[in-house]
Amino acid sequence: MGLFDRFKRRPAEEPGENTQAAQNAWPGVILEIAAIISNGDEAVLQEVAACTSDPAGYFAAHQERYEERSVYDANDREEIQWLGLVDILEPHVYVCELDWKDAKEEFLYFLEHLKGMKRLGLELQEDWFSEKDDISIWSRILDEKWKPQQCCLACIDINSDSYVLFPCGLAEAEQLKTLAAQLGRCIVGPVEG
Repeated sequence: MGLFDRFKRRPAEEPGENTQAAQNAWPGVILEIAAIISNGDEAVLQEVAACTSDPAGYFAAHQERYEERSVYDANDREEIQWLGLVDILEPHVYVCELDWKDAKEEFLYFLEHLKGMKRLGLELQEDWFSEKDDISIWSRILDEKWKPQQCCLACIDINSDSYVLFPCGLAEAEQLKTLAAQLGRCIVGPVEG
């Protein structure tokens, strides 16, 4: 299994699949995803609602952050909302974004501080992980360790070489996968196979 095999993107939609109905579903689905990941945090939901109700305005207010992610078009409503979701969840400490080459210390540090770790009562022990491995292997280890608590490490795919990670229940992971798929996007967790 390669480094990114766990987080492979779904095949691109065929032209014409992105109907007006699908576009109209985005705000509600993004809010539902945010509510699940943040356990209904009102501050998060207010910010996500601002992003989804006026993507162009949200882009203008946060243009520097979007440009860091190579998004330059205020008309790319879907990308603005998807990346906005991540950029809202991260400072509220519900997700952490790690580069594919981050070391074990960064992986452990950022994960252990996520609010979901405490809420779900999950354990994280340094001796579970080898320094020579990578995020995909460490994620599989956590999925195995957390399986008795019916939890896993999930990832929001933002089509980059980084991982947007967060702990969640297995039932929540399935719900999040389904919601993301409705938008033609991907949330992965737990490791399959």
